[in-house]
Amino acid sequence: MPTKSENITGMLFMTLSMASFTLADLTLKWACELLPTGQVMFILGLGCCGLFWSIAKRKHEKVLTRQFFMPAVLLRTVGEGVAVIFIFLALIHSAFTSVAAILQTLPLLMTLISFIFLGEKVGIHRLLAVTIGFTGVLLIIRPGADSFDVFSLYAVLAVIGMAMRDVGSRLSPVTMSASMLALYGSMTFVLIGLVMMWFGGVKTPSIEASGYLIGMILFASSGSYYATKAMRSGEISIISPLRYTRLLFGMMVGVFILNEKVDQYMLLGSAIVVTAGLYVLFREQLHRRQG
Repeated sequence: MPTKSENITGMLFMTLSMASFTLADLTLKWACELLPTGQVMFILGLGCCGLFWSIAKRKHEKVLTRQFFMPAVLLRTVGEGVAVIFIFLALIHSAFTSVAAILQTLPLLMTLISFIFLGEKVGIHRLLAVTIGFTGVLLIIRPGADSFDVFSLYAVLAVIGMAMRDVGSRLSPVTMSASMLALYGSMTFVLIGLVMMWFGGVKTPSIEASGYLIGMILFASSGSYYATKAMRSGEISIISPLRYTRLLFGMMVGVFILNEKVDQYMLLGSAIVVTAGLYVLFREQLHRRQG
């Protein structure tokens, strides 16, 4: 059982991770407006690989070991790749605030995965909360309405990839450092970017685009590292609520920097998702105390 100090450390790491990912999303969106998507993804992966490789070398860690082929590590690596593909597509084609709101369903999906695949006991109250939470997503997306944005579904697919990543992080051997797991995930960015560059071409980055690329690499690397450290530092039930800070950061960026409008459906749907997620975590803690 993690100590109070470890839980506080995990909460700090998760908050830093969400702030970093929000800024990475913003710089990524701006970079993709100036450069082909595949090129941006390739540069992101290359930069992250270089950073995490240097960290591993300083710690005298072996970069390529047999542990890479362990199912949990492969699950995390593939999940990272799935997540980055659809986050790219969602940020390019959909509203920043919508993407930020939909990504908040990750804790709900993790609860469902824990119940179905990991054999954890999840009571009717939590299952009902998960169901209500996903209705909040429907309010945000509004399928069938005139304002329906089909590209927002990319964010839903990104959440599935992020859930794969988090399950893999939790099941990976403790002998593997956060930087090593992040390095393996970054390798998928490079491979996917190369494939997309083959079809989408390459452009010489301007000074402005180069600035966005550098910021994107730094923020994305920090976010991935802090998220892995958070999942390993304390209890998931205590750390997971801090994921909702990404919604706050995302809406602030969308409204104040990108001049996006947030309507009543977005606010109501977001409130339902967050409330459902927090209720699920409350029930988990209650169940543990009683058990």
